[in-house]
Amino acid sequence: MNVLFLTSSYPVPELPALGVFVREHALAVSRHADVAIAHIERSDDVRWLHAEPGGDPQFPSVRVRYPSSPALLSYASNVAAAMLAYQRIRASGFEPDLIHAHFFLAGAPAIALGRLRRKPVVITEQWSVFLPDDPMTLSRPMQRVARFAFEHADMVMPVSEALRDGIRAIGADAEFRVVPNVVDTDRFHPNGTSLPGGPRRLIGVGNLYDAKGWDVLLDAVAILRDRGRDIRLDLYGGGVLQQQLEAQVARLDLERLVAFHGWQPKDDVAAELRRSDVFVIASRYDSNPCAVIEALASGVPVVGTSVGGIPEMVTDGMGALVGPERPADLAAAIESALDRDWDRARIAAQAKERFGSERIGRDFAAVYEHALGKPR
Repeated sequence: MNVLFLTSSYPVPELPALGVFVREHALAVSRHADVAIAHIERSDDVRWLHAEPGGDPQFPSVRVRYPSSPALLSYASNVAAAMLAYQRIRASGFEPDLIHAHFFLAGAPAIALGRLRRKPVVITEQWSVFLPDDPMTLSRPMQRVARFAFEHADMVMPVSEALRDGIRAIGADAEFRVVPNVVDTDRFHPNGTSLPGGPRRLIGVGNLYDAKGWDVLLDAVAILRDRGRDIRLDLYGGGVLQQQLEAQVARLDLERLVAFHGWQPKDDVAAELRRSDVFVIASRYDSNPCAVIEALASGVPVVGTSVGGIPEMVTDGMGALVGPERPADLAAAIESALDRDWDRARIAAQAKERFGSERIGRDFAAVYEHALGKPR
């Protein structure tokens, strides 16, 4: 079958990490179907629709940017951008059998396209805005758009049970199937060992912004230092809080223990994971973080916070969870994890079974067959 991914977030040359989880879903689907990408993007740099070839060499793709303001023009342009992207994909010789939208902002125009073209539409939702712990909320008009998209889709696929429950909480009556994010186990695997001797290695990966709780993690590292633990924390990622976090490191006198590496290629991060003892995530809210899946697939135990979808991911024998905003509890959990002998091969095997490309590809293929079997 031919599956069109219609998404409001996707990697672009200037932001290669943007929406990379959508691309990884597409790669999993490509085991079972031919895939094309239609990326519709709100932009401050255009006044009307601007279409250009997509930059993904793996798939037929198009990128359509549309104005971010004023609001009414932006909403109308969102639908127009999806229509134009669909036309460009068809003109390239790719005739979709099904539209797979990512995020309800792409789901709403996907529903219009599906009705017009008599194509089934399924929606994957990733946005943590539906989680009760996320301080951001949708306006009432945006909630109506979300409900419209979800209730008219043939299937809605939140990436976690917590996100599914959050979507239900806005009153959306839809058919749900949880399909989480995916990991490439050819890249993330446990065929490595911790470095012998020296400090015990902690690793964190992700965007440096408030939701991820990096400030709490740094306070925990200071507690461990004061207890005499010989540790090192390597942080991979970038974001708006980097300077603030670097200032916190200096204030806590952690310069010799904490290193910021910025965004690095996934192969490099995978190699560092294999050399690490514990992966740490201190999120204040989170849905289904890819970095946790990649750590588990690498056989690395995870110490994190019991928020959002993380408890669904870090089950018995895979790590330990504490409440958010508790640096002392986080430090104690890290210390306990460092002193435990983990079965890294078992952690990796469980992660592959639950999040590997083969499993997620099969799950999506089953959803597509279900949707295609419904009467139009």
